[in-house]
Amino acid sequence: EVRDPKFEKGICDMVRAIWNGEVVADSDDTVVIDRNHYFPAGAVKQAFLVSSDTTTVCGWKGRAAYYSLEINGQSYLDAAWYYPSTSEAARSIEGRIAFGPGVKIEDEGNAGRRRSLFDRFRRDPSHEHPSRSTVTHHIDAPVHDLDDDSFFAALDGQVTIADFWAPWCGPCKTLHPLFDRVSIEHSTSALQFVRVDIDDSPGIASAFNIMSIPTIVVLDAGGNEIDRETGLPSRRRLEQLVRHAGSLAHDSASTTPCRTTHE
Repeated sequence: EVRDPKFEKGICDMVRAIWNGEVVADSDDTVVIDRNHYFPAGAVKQAFLVSSDTTTVCGWKGRAAYYSLEINGQSYLDAAWYYPSTSEAARSIEGRIAFGPGVKIEDEGNAGRRRSLFDRFRRDPSHEHPSRSTVTHHIDAPVHDLDDDSFFAALDGQVTIADFWAPWCGPCKTLHPLFDRVSIEHSTSALQFVRVDIDDSPGIASAFNIMSIPTIVVLDAGGNEIDRETGLPSRRRLEQLVRHAGSLAHDSASTTPCRTTHE
């Protein structure tokens, strides 16, 4: 399990949202998804917010509601949005507030610097991301590499066992041969094995609240999390996760469940 304590809650840098000369929000506890900082609602100055009738739908987060900003006699329509009720995958941002491009985001005075939730995993933040050619998988293993764009489409009504990892994570590399082996033994038309590189897919990893790696998440056929293991699992624990997923896959194959869509 890889974790860097200097990035723990309460030690992270402050992030501020600024518009029309006023600090609209500031917090050391933002969640970053799709390059947007989501602030806790309590960190946003409610006096600047005006409810809007605008709503939009994100394919995997849910339905967003909007606020306009009114500060010093000026208005910015639909400047902020939040998800009152999210999909399970986006639960980490439910009720949090993000801001549009007209609002300047400063991270301890460094405007526009993206502070990824997953920087905390690195033991050496200056460590160069290794080439994909240095990461090897079992050539016959039916493990699909997914990212932010392909993850939910790839679920396709199947029970899924997802391995969240990164190329610089030693325990993740140790897990790969074991994960490949069980995928060869247990993969079926109703049960699939996938990997998600958190460096390439910060949106999905943040949505599932991945706080340490490796992390294995088991999803039912509707895309709902039903089990997880954080850190390097024993062979026995991995087989337990696979048996749990296999029983769900058997049930889904013998029935016609209502599928959950992430809209």
